[in-house]
Amino acid sequence: MLLGAAFLAGCSGAAPSPEPAAAVTPAPVVDTTQRTGDLGAIAFPATGATSAQDDFRRGVAWLHSFGYEDAVEAFQAAQAKDPGFVMAYWGESLAYSQPLWFQEEPAKGRAALAKLGPTPDARIALAKTSRERGYLRAVEALWGEGERPARAAAYAAAMAEVAAATPADDEAQVFYALALLATMPRGDLSLPIREKAGAIVEAVFARNPRHPGAAHLILHAYDHGALAARGLAAARAYARVAPAASHARHMPAHFFVQLGYWQDAASSDAESWQASVDWAARRKKTITLRDYHSLVWWQYELTQLGQFRKAQQIAKEVDAAMAVATEQDAIGGHQYADSDIGRGSGPLALRNDKGSMRARYVLESERWDEMRGQNAFDNIDELFALGVAAAKLDDVARAVAAREELIKASHPSMDAGLREQAAILKLELDAVAAVEAGALGVAWSRMGQAIALQNQMPKPIGRPYPVKAADELYGDLLLQAGKPAEAVGWYEKALVRTPNRSRAVLGLARAAGKSGQAEKSRRAWEQFLVNWANADPDLPELAEARAALGR
Repeated sequence: MLLGAAFLAGCSGAAPSPEPAAAVTPAPVVDTTQRTGDLGAIAFPATGATSAQDDFRRGVAWLHSFGYEDAVEAFQAAQAKDPGFVMAYWGESLAYSQPLWFQEEPAKGRAALAKLGPTPDARIALAKTSRERGYLRAVEALWGEGERPARAAAYAAAMAEVAAATPADDEAQVFYALALLATMPRGDLSLPIREKAGAIVEAVFARNPRHPGAAHLILHAYDHGALAARGLAAARAYARVAPAASHARHMPAHFFVQLGYWQDAASSDAESWQASVDWAARRKKTITLRDYHSLVWWQYELTQLGQFRKAQQIAKEVDAAMAVATEQDAIGGHQYADSDIGRGSGPLALRNDKGSMRARYVLESERWDEMRGQNAFDNIDELFALGVAAAKLDDVARAVAAREELIKASHPSMDAGLREQAAILKLELDAVAAVEAGALGVAWSRMGQAIALQNQMPKPIGRPYPVKAADELYGDLLLQAGKPAEAVGWYEKALVRTPNRSRAVLGLARAAGKSGQAEKSRRAWEQFLVNWANADPDLPELAEARAALGR
């Protein structure tokens, strides 16, 4: 075929500080555990006017569920009611740090503190208790000198002192745990910190099962394949604790996905998406500020349920958002012009989401014709899917062009996360093309290299990355090449790394059946039908499964 010769030839080788706020006579410290509406229940004693306490606690509750904009609004409302409410300035300042999202606004964090006083010493002196002074010292460390990692470490050390000095203060424990998580290294090296932070917030959760921060941070602490089972109880509780927060509805999906509970995951992200739609409408925000993160997850989960029509339908939400995105958000993109690569434009985050959704739809449904003649891609996921579709369709020019782009993306000058995925995807594309061309030795060599690189990456905590896992693809290619017994082993490896993925379950059912492992095949077919119990009714895989089971 044309693809063989053409493709395999490439395979060989801050403003001045304002005056301090006017002094006010502090109201008595309020120390009661209270519901914060639909955001959970916390106790945060803080010196300030009684009239400002509800706003303050609501701000803290929003912090616990990463509702940063709402937290700033609540803390500023507390400041308006009591300009001398020191901890309200602490809270607003802290809300400009989003540590687990690797985002921060240091200038705004420092400006919030500057409203309280011109220097750290002046501000700390306004705090009325040693406990409050501890919190102030910690946030001052967060916005001190140096780069983000050094400041995060200094903040964690300061919060460790607050937590040790006030062991009965659940807020100190929770904020300390979050500070620890903000210092995690990547991958398995994070396990000791994850377990330490997890133990801290589990103790708080045991004392107060409605504490939003405790439930939430159990999930972040145990958001790792080796620890995921420990977070399941908190995952099932968190959305009920803080239903107003879109993030509270999404986080449980991290655990459901890691454990292969596809319907639970899809329900979580559908609710999270709707909560974000409601939030944007309530606050009169543009649709571009909805939570597209949960939408992208939901779309992936729908593919695992075999609900491809709905997956395509919800993907249109991204198109609608891109249509109203401002020119200030525009960035360069990629396009094909025949075999040449040109430039396009669009909002970065939305283009990335669109690309991933498109890629997952095509790869999970194996509808290669959907990409026939496609002249654009929005991210590396879609680039790979385009390349695979081109290889399957014997579209030499696009297959070769996609491979060249993956080589560029894997260059040492590129971002590490992009680079390592691109290197794997290039090898995978080589292998797909080689099998299509009948060059099985080349295919197995490339897959061996891809597996070795994938084994160096952290285990995925959500949707698979790279977008097509190497072990699962190895199984697919072995099965395609008439080696079902060997394919079984690779599908089983894939299902350890990404439990209950429907394509891997389907592949295992097929491979086991063709290699004479009838019982293993039967169990896999049964599980596949459980996964696709509410799938689009006309899918050929459903008919295949039922026939295999004699139904």
